[in-house]
Amino acid sequence: MRLNLAPMATGIWKSIVTFTLFGLIVFSCTTASKSSLLQDETVGLVGITKLKPGENNIHLEDFFLQPEKIDSIRFSEENIFEFSPDKKTLSFVASDKWPVLTKLVCFIKGEAYTILLQKSRKLKHTLVFDPAGKHFEKVQVKGSMNDWNPANGKLDFADGKWQINLHLNPGKYHYQFVVDGEAILDPNNPVKEDNNIGGFNSVLMVGEDKTLERPHLQSTSYTEDEIYLASSTNSEEIIALWQNYELTGEQVQHKNDEIVIRIPREATKLKRSWIRLFSFNDGGLGNDLLIPLEYGKVVGSVGQLDRFDKETSILYFMMVDRFNNGNSDNDKKVDDPEVHERANYYGGDLAGIIQKLEEGYFEKLGINTIWLSPIVQNTWNAYTEFPEPHRKFTGYHGYWPISLNRIDKRFGTDEELHKLVGLAHEKGMNVILDFVSNHVHQESQLYQNHPEWVTPVDLPDGTKNIRLWDEQRLTTWFDTFLPTLDHEKPEVRNLVSDSALYWIEKFDLDGFRHDATKHIPEIYWQILTKKLRRQVVEKTGKRLYQVGETFGGRELIGSYVSSGMLDGQFDFNLYWDVRSVFVNDNEPFGKLNNSILETFDYYGCNHLMGNVSGNHDMPRFISFAGKALAFDEDSQEAGWSRDIKVEDPVGYKKLASMLAFTLTIPGVPVIYYGDEFGTPGAGDPDNRRPMRFDNLSEDELKTREITSKLVQLRKANLPLLFGDFNELLVTDDSYAYYRSYFGEVVLVAFNKNSEEIIIEVELPFEFKEGSLENQFGHEFSIDGNKLTITLPGNSFEVMSGITNE
Repeated sequence: MRLNLAPMATGIWKSIVTFTLFGLIVFSCTTASKSSLLQDETVGLVGITKLKPGENNIHLEDFFLQPEKIDSIRFSEENIFEFSPDKKTLSFVASDKWPVLTKLVCFIKGEAYTILLQKSRKLKHTLVFDPAGKHFEKVQVKGSMNDWNPANGKLDFADGKWQINLHLNPGKYHYQFVVDGEAILDPNNPVKEDNNIGGFNSVLMVGEDKTLERPHLQSTSYTEDEIYLASSTNSEEIIALWQNYELTGEQVQHKNDEIVIRIPREATKLKRSWIRLFSFNDGGLGNDLLIPLEYGKVVGSVGQLDRFDKETSILYFMMVDRFNNGNSDNDKKVDDPEVHERANYYGGDLAGIIQKLEEGYFEKLGINTIWLSPIVQNTWNAYTEFPEPHRKFTGYHGYWPISLNRIDKRFGTDEELHKLVGLAHEKGMNVILDFVSNHVHQESQLYQNHPEWVTPVDLPDGTKNIRLWDEQRLTTWFDTFLPTLDHEKPEVRNLVSDSALYWIEKFDLDGFRHDATKHIPEIYWQILTKKLRRQVVEKTGKRLYQVGETFGGRELIGSYVSSGMLDGQFDFNLYWDVRSVFVNDNEPFGKLNNSILETFDYYGCNHLMGNVSGNHDMPRFISFAGKALAFDEDSQEAGWSRDIKVEDPVGYKKLASMLAFTLTIPGVPVIYYGDEFGTPGAGDPDNRRPMRFDNLSEDELKTREITSKLVQLRKANLPLLFGDFNELLVTDDSYAYYRSYFGEVVLVAFNKNSEEIIIEVELPFEFKEGSLENQFGHEFSIDGNKLTITLPGNSFEVMSGITNE
């Protein structure tokens, strides 16, 4: 085998020569010069790769367009690894003695690209069920640690007890035992929590909370060519990257308790580039910082940002059929007396969205990214759902495709989609499309011509493989008429990914929301992302945003978020806790704070996860907050049996607080149409009511005004886009945190009590005199670093100011 290898040289780390099973010799190289850094062999910013305990396979195509160009690689830790002949896969065994972050450096034409590898955080925990002398045939556990799938939680009987060894990340897990088919709480664990659906779960805590021991980086100031940082605790190491190149030597210095980062000169040649900073110590990985540069200078004004900065995205999701009817000529309901009106087409279309763009609705609200529900051609007929009570529905929602590349005639034309996207771009907005890769409708030509391209609907035991969301995650059908595509077949994943690419290339769309992400093998997402990079990103420089939908634990959700797959997914686990805390008077803010810290542990502090206000699969937030809907009832049946309204106006206050949280934390805010003013709704399809633009109540108008102001505040304040996150106060009824970016600070405080409270916090800094402003008019006072805020019941305040240097 002929191989081109980089010459051996003395590096800044110990040189390692490793003979692999493939016969490849790998040498360490000197730190590359920065003479040709603009010829970047990577696409986008390479995120941290999370390692598994033991053997790992790193797919280098996730990071490099042409991994075959790699001359050599180097680890910051001594290790024996295998490099595949095509240079696409690197295999090695991770050691538990490695530091929190290990550097994998890949050399191409003398340039060094650094990939950060995070050591697994998993700990062994033995979960025990004591039968107390009773006989049972089978005991299983289901919970957030195994995505509530008891098939993956079988306990073994030994020494009079049932046991299972689990390997889990530190954190909190809800669970139940399944004893001979019956789900019960752990009888030997008194700790339990409300599951928000009328019951309780047992709670398992794994590991110690070392949050306060970890380093916390904060940006303090900058000059033309230097960035100054502070760290709250000692860091074992601070890693600074410009793009995907590590900054070393004089580029990263410690001066008088400050960390000084020298901006590379090469950055002056790029309009947008990024400095990223990571730190760790024995307590674990600290927060990460993301600092945007414009032609080599720190971005100091939101006016320098545009729609191509996907980190600043604020999404608005509308169901096309239910949003606005702009062209009644294309209206075509399914003529079937068995179909209820709310399960049929209403007439919303692309022309209706264009109309609202022209009227300025989205601009007034402040959002900068429109997410369209699927617009591909769906069946013209109605079908009966598999589960009882077997109601009949149409494909008004767009998720029953009979084509992957034609616009549904009821929604509009190619010309209208071109016009919609062009108009949005003129107004500085992006448009992303909801794309269905998991399944097709049985009427589709794809299924008719290739019935062998789908997964089996009948399981070996005779069970129908329908809606077995967790037990048959990668093969289950959504209904009898919705065959799941078998993406293990190369011809299937190539055809579907080409269809997705078609929409981006033809209509200049800015990304995708991907339906049913967890039900599709990872290889499909890798192939799709690789095609998008090569055919769109590399050729045009356009930064696409891909966000997925997965209901499950954070580990499962995060497994699809990486440099080679999706930018983010919707953070439903955080949303459940947001909903629980802001709706239920007895749920403490500590639950919410712990949840957001867990989000940072899984996805990083500058993640692109979607923070939703709700969506089309869940009852409306305000229906719970306004006391029209209870957590322990069947929300779907409630929508069919009664008119769900806002029974208590306190719901609008709670909705406003929820939106204030969603719009001020790290991540990508996502507003579901109607949530901006509080439209009610139970389960599907009641949560998909026609959008209302006029005749809003006084409470609805006020809520929409608050939402718009929150959105505008996010867009106008760099701390809410790139600032670090710091909690100041966490009690049962009050919560306060701030985000900072080079001396600019936005502070947010909440009161979930029904009575007025006074919040007092000591700040780790002082504001410049007269700079602190209360955006929502609540009374406050500042004395040095002591801040006092008076908050009425169920309210919040957002404050902005500048600190003394």
